[in-house]
Amino acid sequence: MPWTVARPAPRRLLRVAGIGALGVALGIGATLAVDGLGGAGRADRAASVQRLDLPAAAPSSADRPAEPVAAAPARAGSARAAVRRFLQAGAAGDLDVAYGLLDRAGRTRYPSLARFTRAQADRAQVTAVRVGRQRRAGAGVVEVTVTLAHPPAIDPFAGLVPGRTVEVWRASHQDGRWRVAAEPVSARAELPGDDRAPGAVTAWVQRLLGCDRQGAAALQAGAGLYGPADLAELPCRERGRWTVAAPQGFDAAVEPEAYVAAFGPEVGSWARLVPVQGPGTRFSVVVGPLGDAWRVLGTDPVTTR
Repeated sequence: MPWTVARPAPRRLLRVAGIGALGVALGIGATLAVDGLGGAGRADRAASVQRLDLPAAAPSSADRPAEPVAAAPARAGSARAAVRRFLQAGAAGDLDVAYGLLDRAGRTRYPSLARFTRAQADRAQVTAVRVGRQRRAGAGVVEVTVTLAHPPAIDPFAGLVPGRTVEVWRASHQDGRWRVAAEPVSARAELPGDDRAPGAVTAWVQRLLGCDRQGAAALQAGAGLYGPADLAELPCRERGRWTVAAPQGFDAAVEPEAYVAAFGPEVGSWARLVPVQGPGTRFSVVVGPLGDAWRVLGTDPVTTR
């Protein structure tokens, strides 16, 4: 099924909550010398399953139920068409159309179009919708798997916004047509494989070995770095052999405070530590997933053993 590109809606951000950690199963580190080695990432591994919490406040008595909004018709028996229309309308900012496709439970939770509209403000912008398989989930109920594309970001205000999420949406046959639940049943972010992280760090350290700070900055998630400021300067000063090892989970961080303060506690589930070893220094590079690639967030010291 080809991508369907929707007109982007303004001001939609999502903080990813509770992304399940990807397994770290690399056994071989990359070796880097002053004259440079290749650092390309290996093939992707399967992304972990995760739930994205998309909360919305309960209706208040101040909201009056809106006049019924005519639902966009979906052909009989097509739950997939209803889900596609619902998500495309939301992505394009046609929230009156999306609201008209809500099921009874969704109308109860959002008794007015205004309530429904406010609930969408904190959700990730959707740039494309691809509808996949469907399965029966009960009498008159179908669950549809959908892949949504988002503008990827690692932002101190939004946290992590993955480039793609795979979500399951429920459609119910009500009032002679298919209607869609207000929130997905489940959602998981598609993240790059952990085995790509050492290649990203290798390329970053190569540039630092040549004292190319501008080139190194191009491989970072942002212009600034988090963690001890002096560690990123060491490859430029310590000439010799540097090695890049297999990634570790962020729970191994020695000084996680700066990252938690910037990105929230969820950073522990999606960031990785990649140890690097120089002639006389060892520290970890902290990386985060930006779309299909890993980008450097900063550094973390290593305790002396």
